[in-house]
Amino acid sequence: MASSSTGRVPQGEVIMDFADGGSYVKQKLEDAVLEIEKRRITKEEGAKAQKAMQALDVGKASSVPGVKGEDVDYIVTQLGISKEEAEEGLKAGNGDLVKALLKLVQPRQRARSVDGGAELPK
Repeated sequence: MASSSTGRVPQGEVIMDFADGGSYVKQKLEDAVLEIEKRRITKEEGAKAQKAMQALDVGKASSVPGVKGEDVDYIVTQLGISKEEAEEGLKAGNGDLVKALLKLVQPRQRARSVDGGAELPK
């Protein structure tokens, strides 16, 4: 074998025997652990970036004049409706959040059945 510049003989792969009975190549094991750690860090950074983007979306101006973006976001999260429906409700309530909420939570009229609401011919 060739010796290195320090005069030591280079060693081959180090194989470690673990209590579970498995044998693992040390460098491959370390590489796998480092890869998992990198993925975890990347995932955490992605979650932080997503939260930051959501924070920037809150309070954006609404496309409807006289309607606050914060109010639209609040209605969407609380009622689970679309942004357009929330904007329509606020527009109908002249931008008043309470009036819009009351209007949006009222039950809608049902369509009459084919013969249930019609008068019988005489």
